[in-house]
Amino acid sequence: MDIEQLTKHQIVLLTLLVSFMTSIATGIVTVSLMNQAPPEVTRVINQVVQQTVEKAVSIPINVPGVQKTIIQNDNELVTQAVGTARQGIIRITARGDDTLLARGIIIDAQGAALTDKVALNSTSATAFDAILPSGDRVPLTVAQTQVKGSPFTILNVAIGTSTGVAPIAIADSSALALGQAVVSISGIGSDLVGEGVIAMIPSSASHDTAFMIEASTPSQTPGSILLTLSGSLIGISTTASEAQGNDFYSLPSSVASTTATKP
Repeated sequence: MDIEQLTKHQIVLLTLLVSFMTSIATGIVTVSLMNQAPPEVTRVINQVVQQTVEKAVSIPINVPGVQKTIIQNDNELVTQAVGTARQGIIRITARGDDTLLARGIIIDAQGAALTDKVALNSTSATAFDAILPSGDRVPLTVAQTQVKGSPFTILNVAIGTSTGVAPIAIADSSALALGQAVVSISGIGSDLVGEGVIAMIPSSASHDTAFMIEASTPSQTPGSILLTLSGSLIGISTTASEAQGNDFYSLPSSVASTTATKP
């Protein structure tokens, strides 16, 4: 058959047939090459595929018995987690001064906050201010009730009716898993964001790290925080955790119950 005598319709069908056969041949070659590839190469490819798979999150809408599904990838989840957490991060200074002494995390609606005990105790200041996410400066005091042996100091921040401030929920440390995706927020001035996974969960076998967690995203500055992709607080970089390495974070779950019953 002379190809020049084909009609437009026949040319389109021929093009589709050639494309289909090419796709099948490409798939066969790819599978053959994957079967012959070393295990290390296959493992890397599988990890890339797993990290690019989108996650489906079901949320209810105002129709009884009906759910709407929204597809979110990891980048969207990280953006949401960071945006939520930034509403609970404060910067601590001496009263009337702009020099940063430490970062703090608001953990309840009444203004209870946590910060690194050593960072606060190492200063000669006796009165402190908190710079809120909105930029407002409000006074803070050290809470009377503290957890003995904890690397954290519990603070009371006078957030009042300040807008743009929201506490960060504390993650259940017993529900964390090795390899779980996490995000970190560091920085003295501008916030620095990092992504990684949980590399070690707390173990009672080691006294030094029994109340710490290790992640593949190291803290860039003291007071860095580690979050789940849902925005819950996993850990805070403290002087005690930095002594083990900048990829360790102290768990705040041990002081959560104390702040709930503070005087």
